[in-house]
Formats: sequence, C-alpha cells, structure tokens
Amino acid sequence: MFSMTLFSVNTIKHPSLWEICRRPFDVRRKGLVRLLLCLLVSLPLSAQTDSTKQHIEAYKKAHKFIKKGMAPLPDASHFLPTPPNENDTKFVSDSCMYEWGKTFRGTLRGDTAIADAGYAIAYFLKRFSPAVNQELTPETHPELTKLLLAAMNAGNKSIQKAKKRFARRRPYQYFSEGTPTPHEEYPNDFTSYPSGHTVRAWMAAMTLTAVSPENANAIMKIGYEIGQSRVILGFHYQSDVDAARLAASAAFARLCAEKSFHKAIEKAQKELKK
Repeated sequence: MFSMTLFSVNTIKHPSLWEICRRPFDVRRKGLVRLLLCLLVSLPLSAQTDSTKQHIEAYKKAHKFIKKGMAPLPDASHFLPTPPNENDTKFVSDSCMYEWGKTFRGTLRGDTAIADAGYAIAYFLKRFSPAVNQELTPETHPELTKLLLAAMNAGNKSIQKAKKRFARRRPYQYFSEGTPTPHEEYPNDFTSYPSGHTVRAWMAAMTLTAVSPENANAIMKIGYEIGQSRVILGFHYQSDVDAARLAASAAFARLCAEKSFHKAIEKAQKELKK
C-alpha cells in the first residue's frame, strides 16, 4: 500500500460557518497546531521550489485532443454566471468561506494547501498516488503523464476568456491581507474567477477516475481537496472554485467525444495495471 504524508481536510473537526462568521479565527486551536506541527514529516513544497513558467510551458506543449476544424472546447465565459460582487448576498457566503480557510493556516492541512499551489505534473502524480495505491511519476507512468497534461491543459484553455471577462479581484486583494505564499501575490492579478488550479485538479481527478474507476471515490476526494486548498490560501473565493469545477466538467465532457481521448485512457489503463 503506497502512503503519502498529506493531511486530509476530513481529519480536522470543522467549525460551522456560523461560528466562523462570529469568530474569524479560533485562537484556542494554537496549542494543538503547535503539537501537530512537531509531529509533521514534511514534504518538499512544490509551490516554493518549482519554476512556474517551466511547468506552465509543459502544459502548453501537451498533446491536444481538440484540433483545428473540430468542434471547439466549451468556452466558460459563455455559460458561467457572473461572480458575486460585494453587494450580492452570495458574497456573504464567499466571505465566510474565506474566514473558514484562514482557520487552517499554520496547520498540517494548511501546509498541504501550500504544496497544492504547485504547477508541476510530478506533484499532481504524487498527490494522487495514494488514491490508486501506486507511486506515480512521469518516469514510471509516461502515458498517464501525457494524458493528464493534455486533459489539464484543455481545462485550463477553456477558462481563459472567462478570467479576462470577469477580471475578479482575488480575496487577499479585496481584504488587503497576506497569504501563506506571498511570492505568488501580485497587486494587478485580477484573475480569481474561475480558479485555474481547481480546473486542472478537477480535470486530473476526472481523467484519472476514467483510467482507474475502481478508485473513483479516493481520486475525486483528492481532486476536491486541491480546490479547497485555494480557498485556504486566500487566492480564490469558494464561488471561484465551484465555477472551476463546472467549467472542468464541461471541458471533460467535450474530450469524451473524441476517440483519441478514449485511446489515450486505454493506454494509461494498461500502464497502470503493469
């Protein structure tokens, strides 16, 4: 059984949204957090060491299942709703979830959220490894790596116009508060909606589920957690993350219409069973 030292969101007793809105940060947890951090066997944090531009280029160079002349990928700018603004009642929920996310900073779950900010395909493979009970790497699973890169790139491509159209400020910008990854903060980066990291994670989770359906529950759980990590870090609102999952689902459905996508899944399945 392959194991990995990552802290699951489900192992923490979550305060209710009502409690969070009344008490933005639960200071009584600090003693427990210090104890847990002493016991942590830490992983290298890809978000801090990876060359972001290099890994983004890897996605851009990935195989494309949708080529010129074919029906295009869904354009999320055409079907996603306008994100809540500060005068919208839905923004109250986004604000409460922002406070919810802050309660995990400085905890093991918060450390996992920092790691989840990485772009490297090697990290995604490692992150999903426990779900399939195998150690996944680009070297040991090249077909799966190519498949995931292509699927994640397709999902990311489907939201680019939406990011430009809605130009939403990120939570840390709106609330004028720092994040656990200050090196990724930019004052003029108004691309919060929808979440790119969540799109890639959800595409990876759905694609890996197609490859290994017997592990669907564990795979999708990890895909969900990566999205919630963006809320914890303060880089995205919950509505950004929810919209990203919808956009990714639409892009994945489009890929499923292509025989080449199914063939790539079959190759990855054979590789996974070796």
